[in-house]
Amino acid sequence: MSERVVSSRPIFLATATVVVLLAGAIGFVVGTTGQNRGATMDIFGVSLFQMSPVTMALFGMILTTCVLALVFGLVTYASRYDTERTT
Repeated sequence: MSERVVSSRPIFLATATVVVLLAGAIGFVVGTTGQNRGATMDIFGVSLFQMSPVTMALFGMILTTCVLALVFGLVTYASRYDTERTT
């Protein structure tokens, strides 16, 4: 009987897409309900952008994409050294 190898990449991609879209939705809600509309968002003393629903949604999506890419990249790198892996 032949063994079938199933890739988990489509599952990770679908999960990452859902998480990024949820981060955008949460960012939009935060930008809509924020008390300081029009105030600039400062990170480490650098003014990045004004807080509005669209910019908060984009910020959440970009930040989430970067974090997920880092995590998935580290998992891919670590899996190269998995000695218990079956082929």
